[in-house]
Amino acid sequence: MCSVQYLESPEERTGAERPCQDLPVFLPPAAPFVASISSTMSFSEAEVQSARGAWEKMYVDAEDNGTAVLVRMFTEHPDTKSYFTHFKGMDSAEEMKQSDQVRGHGKKVFTAINDMVQHLDNSEAFLGIVNPLGKKHATQLKIDPKNFRIICDIILQLMEEKFGGDCKASFEKA
Repeated sequence: MCSVQYLESPEERTGAERPCQDLPVFLPPAAPFVASISSTMSFSEAEVQSARGAWEKMYVDAEDNGTAVLVRMFTEHPDTKSYFTHFKGMDSAEEMKQSDQVRGHGKKVFTAINDMVQHLDNSEAFLGIVNPLGKKHATQLKIDPKNFRIICDIILQLMEEKFGGDCKASFEKA
């Protein structure tokens, strides 16, 4: 079992140790608050392939799916828009869906997740992606960790809506 050290929130950066099952390492948007994984991640080859297969279905349409995730997050949790100065004035879902900035950021989020999913079987490479991204989101951007749980849940909801519960379950297992 690994132990994950991550930062609590922008206000209280305690670096408290938590067991890895508390952190959805399978879904990299949560990973930005990972400071270190103290022992090697290990997934079976079948888990890695299953997670990759599930993710590939979402990533084929990265821009539209990434946009859908952000629009849902901003609509259901409007406070999350406060981190994006250029998104604040957008109030309607339709306006957000058409925004090149929202679409670009949605694709960027999905590309980062894809990079991490491709390295689920290589903890060194995975951490080489996760740690810098995590430090940037925690220290520079001061993103509240609860927002990563929100986006993780929305990605899983969209995955289930589009491809069914089996696809979602495959991705969650890794």
